[in-house]
Amino acid sequence: MSQANSREIVLLGITTVTTSGTGADTNMIMAWQAGTITLNVATVSGTLPTLDVYIQKKLGQAAAADVNPGPPTGTAIYDDLLHFTQLTTSTTVRLANVVTAAIGISTVATPTITAPADYAQSDAALAAGTLRMGPLSGIWRVKYVISGTTPSIAFSVVAQLNPFST
Repeated sequence: MSQANSREIVLLGITTVTTSGTGADTNMIMAWQAGTITLNVATVSGTLPTLDVYIQKKLGQAAAADVNPGPPTGTAIYDDLLHFTQLTTSTTVRLANVVTAAIGISTVATPTITAPADYAQSDAALAAGTLRMGPLSGIWRVKYVISGTTPSIAFSVVAQLNPFST
């Protein structure tokens, strides 16, 4: 049984892709304390196919006419929160355990966690097997980058999130 008020969210339903792309924006609505993000690769074909999956956060940007205290109306940018380890085979399930102060990616190797005071925004540039510390709310999306010769990869991404304890 899941924790009261926990939420399971499909960030990207089972999708078969042959080129790189992005999923739809998902509003995470409230602040979450912790969660597990699951990447499930169902099928892989092609020659030397590789899949890189990122969880990104949408960041609003001010337009020239925006004023304080209004909302930003400029073109939003996306910033990497998580980059799963690169995958090349099917039936691979990868788990990323995240908390407001990130705790790691469930892989054999020790994950890299970045927590600088400030950093340059990255769009599909965070190193594989890396996650960033920070709040688990806002608008998220899945970005995927595939390579290889005639690759075809079917995968899905699901987040199970737990709220702050009361």
